[in-house]
Amino acid sequence: MKFGLGQFTLQRPPWDTRSFSEIYSDFLRLAELAEEVGFDSIWFAEHHGASDGYNPSLLPMMSAVAARTERLEIGTGVILAPFHNPIRLAEDAAVVDLISNSRVTIGLGLGWADHEYKMFGVEKKARGKRLEEIVDILRLAWSQERFGFHGRFYDLDDASVEPKPQRPIPIFLGGNEDKALQRAAMMADGHFPPSTTGPQSGVERAKKIMDIRNSLAIEGPFRYGMFLPIGLGADADDAWESIKGGLMHVQGAYALWAMGVKDVANASEFAATNFEPTVRERALLGTPEQIVDALRPAITEIDSLGFSDTFISAIIATVGMPFDVAADRVRTYAERVIKPLRG
Repeated sequence: MKFGLGQFTLQRPPWDTRSFSEIYSDFLRLAELAEEVGFDSIWFAEHHGASDGYNPSLLPMMSAVAARTERLEIGTGVILAPFHNPIRLAEDAAVVDLISNSRVTIGLGLGWADHEYKMFGVEKKARGKRLEEIVDILRLAWSQERFGFHGRFYDLDDASVEPKPQRPIPIFLGGNEDKALQRAAMMADGHFPPSTTGPQSGVERAKKIMDIRNSLAIEGPFRYGMFLPIGLGADADDAWESIKGGLMHVQGAYALWAMGVKDVANASEFAATNFEPTVRERALLGTPEQIVDALRPAITEIDSLGFSDTFISAIIATVGMPFDVAADRVRTYAERVIKPLRG
């Protein structure tokens, strides 16, 4: 089992007085610290047209992280594939992968917010098929000198992506539904469930996707990871307070977007009023020692399932958290959670 940090969304909630330049600068310092204290990977998420500045452009940020680190795997969880031209995505990812010396992993998803599909002029219907074509094109782009592709959504002749990455970039596919699991099992190099999934649910998801691969007699390496909101404190209540504001803002924003509301300034208050107990229940809360005890059985079970590589990525530095506080959380988690679990 490996240990990641994020998903980072880099939103600016109303209480955060920093400029986006300052938020990005603080994040890059945090990425450097994560590598220094022993994290294995760092992960990003994307949305578009968000009033709170939810990061819309992951590959430039990944390039900045790549230039300031030497060891961290740098991954997307996820790029919303239907909103990207697949050739341009292949080119940009290849360049970032070369800058990083082959440390990039590309996680792809469908997206769900109606306003994003309208913003990009993309039809939401058959988005799963569009994603499948994008995966096929990326693999061709990173492996073939020249290629053609003739599908339902993309029609390419004499296409070429240069320079190529030093190796085909690993592709993860996310998603919740059975169809998404089937797609990931058959097409991807790995899978991760949504960030609100708890440890035991993550175990069940891992078993399910491995069962799918076994039933289809799919061989070869396959990776699995999950993103967990984790609060550290003197007890569960103290731990919840450490991540509550940022986590509730993110979850509230998702809920408001689903309702067609674009201004998410009151996202945290909306979440607190409507579903705070649910968000809290899905977070892992407690002292570092309690977090170790909660994670260890899930790690043992997941690692026994036959995946080639596994990770748990901790959402501990939530949006709006000052750098000094976030840095303390990262150091504490590395020293008192990751180290004992590695042992």
